[in-house]
Amino acid sequence: MSGSPASAPSGPGTDRADGAAGRPAGRLLRLVLAILPSTAAGRKLAAGAVADSVGSGMFLAASTLYFVTVVGIPATRVGAVISIAGIIGLISPVPFGRLADRVGPTRVYVALLAARGVGYAGFALVDSFWPYAVLTCVLTALDRGCSPLQQVVVGLIEGGENQARTMASIRSVRNIGLTAGFLLAGAVLAIEHRAAFASLFLGNALTFFVIALVVERLRRGLESPAGATTAKQAGAGAEKTGAGPEKTGPLAQEAAGEPDSGPARVRSPFLDLRFLLFTVSNGILSLHDSVLFLLLPLWLTTATSAPASAVSVLLAVNTVLTVLLQVYVAKFADTTARALRLIWFALVPLLLSCGVFAGAEYVPAWPAAAFAVIAVVLLTVGENVHSVAVWNLSYDMSPAPARARYLATFSLGVTGQQIVGPVLMTAVVLPLGTSGWALLAGVFLLAGLGLRATGGPRPAPTADRAPEPAVTAGAIGSPASTDTPTTPTPSEVTS
Repeated sequence: MSGSPASAPSGPGTDRADGAAGRPAGRLLRLVLAILPSTAAGRKLAAGAVADSVGSGMFLAASTLYFVTVVGIPATRVGAVISIAGIIGLISPVPFGRLADRVGPTRVYVALLAARGVGYAGFALVDSFWPYAVLTCVLTALDRGCSPLQQVVVGLIEGGENQARTMASIRSVRNIGLTAGFLLAGAVLAIEHRAAFASLFLGNALTFFVIALVVERLRRGLESPAGATTAKQAGAGAEKTGAGPEKTGPLAQEAAGEPDSGPARVRSPFLDLRFLLFTVSNGILSLHDSVLFLLLPLWLTTATSAPASAVSVLLAVNTVLTVLLQVYVAKFADTTARALRLIWFALVPLLLSCGVFAGAEYVPAWPAAAFAVIAVVLLTVGENVHSVAVWNLSYDMSPAPARARYLATFSLGVTGQQIVGPVLMTAVVLPLGTSGWALLAGVFLLAGLGLRATGGPRPAPTADRAPEPAVTAGAIGSPASTDTPTTPTPSEVTS
């Protein structure tokens, strides 16, 4: 009786075997727990991000092929629409950020998610060019508007030292979800039936409603009578101790229904020279994205002797390392000072990767492939350290009453890189060979120095009008103490 306890073998050898069999499962469980956020709210946000990224992976892998081969839209027109939509998406985060500062970031974020769900479901009904063009432009604007708001919402829901880990967890699980979405899309592409594509679009649309529901339930938790009472008590305690609204948490104020008059008193991020320089420097350093996803495949096949099949391996290395590194690196960005120090730790591997990429052009096939792997590992480490650092710094540099507007403006640097980067990689770096890599290393160095010079907490309040003469900047309730956050303490730092 093979399944009975009496017939089951026992003894020390069996214990060792059971332990050996259980160790891989235990390691996998520890890895999953290390990736997930440490709070219940953070884990819910991460679960919503997984659903979102699975749907996005399915859509990205199959949509273009569907519109060209099934609907019959010429590929040139599809490409033109995507380019126009990208230009529209360049400016869309700013008006959405301003709206979020006035009516509440979580409310606007949930509304945008719901609108995206409806819009992406509409792709299942598209059967001609103009509906495709309109939907693509509108949804690109909504997509880009959601991106900075997600950072604001995570900061409001998590707050304090938990945000850096939660943001890192979300990026890690997004990579896993995108991979799963790509695999699911492969099944749809194999079927090649219109109904299968329609199901894919509807599945993607459903994921937006899932994450909207998660965020809305977290927000309503603070709108309950107990949550509102707690928020008001926290606000009263802050007044007695001299703490500003940042101490009580903007989400609590939003949940309690308190109006926010801050955006009218905080100057526009476009008039904040230091923040703009920080944004531009970050956009330039973000060129590592164009190196990885655009330059790498072209460079490997035209400038080295490495096999073209190595491209997929290199991208897989990047994905796996990103999943593993994000949460680990976030531990070193728990204060503004430490986040600023991470810029140096991002620069070093980025500069070294340029040298290794250049060296790969002078060696035979398999050494070139090995050089490419080392270069991608260095690039990925630098990319992840840079991302975690600027999440914290951009959040800390954004005045609390206008945080959505500031982070929306900050996102323009990355969007600009997505427009300029492809041209720079294909027209300058790739043709110049070794000199191109040296030039790119110099650009990385200047951008990193720019981030170091402009990043960090604000030394003084930033407001359109000065405080009343009778009230000092440090007095309780003064505009200086309510409109602009001072240097955060470790418990207040978020990414």
